[in-house]
Amino acid sequence: MSSIPEELYHEILLRLPVKSLLICKSVCRNWYALISTSDFVKTHTAIQDEKPILMLELEGPVWNCESSIVYSIGYDSLASTSIVENDAIDGIEMDYPFKSLAYRIVRLLGSSNGLVCMWLFDKVGDRCCICLWNPATREYKEIPPFSAIGSYCDVQLHAFGYDHKTDDYKLLIGVEAAESKDTTNIHVYTLASNSWKTGIPYRFPYDQRAGVSFNGDLHWVPLGDQENYVILSLDISDENFKEMQIPKELSRNAANQYLFLGVLEGCLCLLVSLDVDGQFEVRKMLNYGVRETWTKCYVIAHDSLISKQFCFRIVWSFENGEIIFLNGDGLVLYDLKNGSATELNIPTCVKRVDGLVFLEFVDTKNHFESLVSLISGSYIRWEKMKNQ
Repeated sequence: MSSIPEELYHEILLRLPVKSLLICKSVCRNWYALISTSDFVKTHTAIQDEKPILMLELEGPVWNCESSIVYSIGYDSLASTSIVENDAIDGIEMDYPFKSLAYRIVRLLGSSNGLVCMWLFDKVGDRCCICLWNPATREYKEIPPFSAIGSYCDVQLHAFGYDHKTDDYKLLIGVEAAESKDTTNIHVYTLASNSWKTGIPYRFPYDQRAGVSFNGDLHWVPLGDQENYVILSLDISDENFKEMQIPKELSRNAANQYLFLGVLEGCLCLLVSLDVDGQFEVRKMLNYGVRETWTKCYVIAHDSLISKQFCFRIVWSFENGEIIFLNGDGLVLYDLKNGSATELNIPTCVKRVDGLVFLEFVDTKNHFESLVSLISGSYIRWEKMKNQ
């Protein structure tokens, strides 16, 4: 290795996947020291950010004892060039923390820099825990309980993200204040301190759970009978909400429309239901934060996209103009250029000893591999992954 310039093998290492890097750490002390530095981890994380992975959360029927299923699927296999008609798209069933215990239901709270935050609980809600997890290194960390947060059903919003100002990770959970139904108390967990604190109350007038990440902030679109409609954005670092205006012509009629936030072509966007059944208008905010720059871009109309209007959002968009939508009970690949749509054949049943168990879509999260450590010393055992 001495004949290879140091900067060259450094660049090579930066482009290796996490599993290969974990092996490389055993090659020599120099490589171990290099790969373990915070600068290397941050640079590698930035490179891996360009290689997203889709995490799918599916759940069995209430009467069944089957645990939630979390699939991992590379976006390369979801592009139109990789899809063979009627063929199922292979996903890897992931072994998440505490999967073998009594926690049967999983809710993915968020993903940031390769770390995934998840809430696990049993069918009746008597037992639960929240944990952070790095699927690439298999490291996990259980978050200490906080008495002010009861069950997942009490959660009005949640956000998990990276605080660039403090180089730390935060989980924010909002629950309805006991003293006022119009007030949401925001509780904040920080990884560095491994502790919770209660932030200032905020009036969060609707139950929306996870927000849309853009420009370093989380965003929620308004729902409910409100007179003045705004988009709320949450700054992870300052832990404060800000208000952003939706287009003027929409604000007067928002109560009668479905509004969904997303990210499309590098802009924050709104999906707006039209008076015509089964059609959505796409509006992009060309200049972030400036109300006057909301611009009509596309009209989306296809039977496979509008069967479940109450659950319709952008999961991912490709550079060629294709978009993956989550539409209630499945994923749809839509082509903006020609208006065609393809329902993606994701396996929704698993084989078990007592027969097949049919699953329902719950949620999706975008994720990528990273070396970010939780410094917990707790790891899921390396076992052969189950291909579905």
